[in-house]
Amino acid sequence: MIRWTMLMIAAAALAGCSERDAHNPARPDAYAVRLPVDPAPGAPLQRLSPPAVALAALTAPDRSDIRVFDATGAALPMAATAPPGGAAILRTATLEALPILGTGGALRTNGAELVIEAFGGARVVRMTEAAQNGDAAPAVLGVLLDSRKVDDPVRSLRLDARWPAQQPVNFIVEASGDLRHWIPLGARILYRKTADATGAIGGEEIDLGEADVHRRYLRVRWTSPSKLLGAVTVSRATITTAHRIGGDRPAIAIATPRRANAHELRFGFGHGLVPAGIRIAPAGGEMIVPVRIFGRNGADQDWTPLGAGVARGAASKPIRLEGPAFADYRIEADRRTAGFAAPPKLDLLFEPMQLVVLFSGKPPYVLATGAGAAENRFLAIDELIPDYRPGAVAVLPAATVRVPVPEPVLALASGDEDRLSQRKALLWSLLLLGVTALALMVWKLWKPGKAG
Repeated sequence: MIRWTMLMIAAAALAGCSERDAHNPARPDAYAVRLPVDPAPGAPLQRLSPPAVALAALTAPDRSDIRVFDATGAALPMAATAPPGGAAILRTATLEALPILGTGGALRTNGAELVIEAFGGARVVRMTEAAQNGDAAPAVLGVLLDSRKVDDPVRSLRLDARWPAQQPVNFIVEASGDLRHWIPLGARILYRKTADATGAIGGEEIDLGEADVHRRYLRVRWTSPSKLLGAVTVSRATITTAHRIGGDRPAIAIATPRRANAHELRFGFGHGLVPAGIRIAPAGGEMIVPVRIFGRNGADQDWTPLGAGVARGAASKPIRLEGPAFADYRIEADRRTAGFAAPPKLDLLFEPMQLVVLFSGKPPYVLATGAGAAENRFLAIDELIPDYRPGAVAVLPAATVRVPVPEPVLALASGDEDRLSQRKALLWSLLLLGVTALALMVWKLWKPGKAG
């Protein structure tokens, strides 16, 4: 009995190792979508725009589960930049700086998490995990900027800051949607001859390459090659955004959803998606159907409103969606109308994404997306392009991603109610099996012995 138990444990361990290998994000076959990539002739540094079918497979909130692999399975260096669009209108906005308190080196500790707290009306950011090394005394390690409501891409950031004179300080800007996983956006070393000098060598604006910061926080931290002779303080930051006029969002059709009734449609994808919008084209001859869209991540959760609009026959315009990732969606038609006579045609739209990739490996290349365990491997744009300036990405050659023809349709998962019913059936089966086994044990213990 003991030997059989050990064999079962060993088999389970081997199965676990095999599963980990199959889901290893360092391997191309661990990703849900893999598309061939053809670099353009010319320099190895090129821009690449993932199509909608690749964006729909992303599961990480910061879109970090995307890679470009070469023929040997090695991931190529890349950075994420703002996608090209139409003309841009430059705007500025001021963001309050919230101090980040913690022990020395805590921001460089893997897994460090930030928590925003309020004290007497003032807000500060506290580290929830202390650094492994560093001073025990708390210190201001950086500042947090709430940029979640900034819709347009950010070109640059200017700090209202003071730091010790005649000491170079490297200011590093990062972005995160969950205050735990951070994407590098840009950095700049600044120097002042006197503490109150208005100018700084190299300029005071930190170039962010038109970074997407919507639904994200910005973090600014600083380092110096030598011990600082005084404190660094940042009171606020001014960002310059580029409002794009024109530019299309990648779209992908989804399979025909389930029509619960004329006024309600249900569909899900099995993993969380963050679409920028949805286009609803009635297929039953309806001319105007006002709708509301909701999302949730399971039948045990309440529906969260994401957006509202009007479906207008073939001329339907996309309805913008706001909110985090959801696995299940519901479209509710206005009860003042007859609803949908037939399931409408649905297209999901995603915020465009542009990568700058260094094609330094061995062809052929493949774009891979959709591996939830993948770590963030984006580089800052100025790490890939020396002496980076705005507009440098636009002149790079464009690599081509080959999408299957006809274009794929996004498959749907079973409805959340179906998944809940399956779980209930499994639980009832296990319960009945357990009761039966218990009854047999009781009967064996209490059955009368044979007469002597």
